[in-house]
Amino acid sequence: MPEGWDGTIKDLDGVHYEISKKEDEMLYQEFVQKMNFNKMKMAGKVKCHRYSRRRPDDGWKFTVEKLGPRGKRGGGGGWKFVSLPDGSSRPLDEMEKMYVKRETPRHRHKILP
Repeated sequence: MPEGWDGTIKDLDGVHYEISKKEDEMLYQEFVQKMNFNKMKMAGKVKCHRYSRRRPDDGWKFTVEKLGPRGKRGGGGGWKFVSLPDGSSRPLDEMEKMYVKRETPRHRHKILP
């Protein structure tokens, strides 16, 4: 045994308290991120009113995802871009990149005692 080791272990209640504290902090951070995202929606950058969804005069813009070499989507494959009504394309702007990042599922770490 190492020198100076007194042979005590952590109290089980203390361990559970630390675990629950970490998990609460993770859930709180996720809540804050989602709330900030929703505030951006409320700030007028995203139109969700039913009368504001009418077809624009020049036509709709579509987000297209090109498949990668292995025919996969997401991290293992292609990339996304915006196809304009005249047939040309452009890269995603900051708001669209945020939506793409948002649609990927978040991996949660399971905290065990």
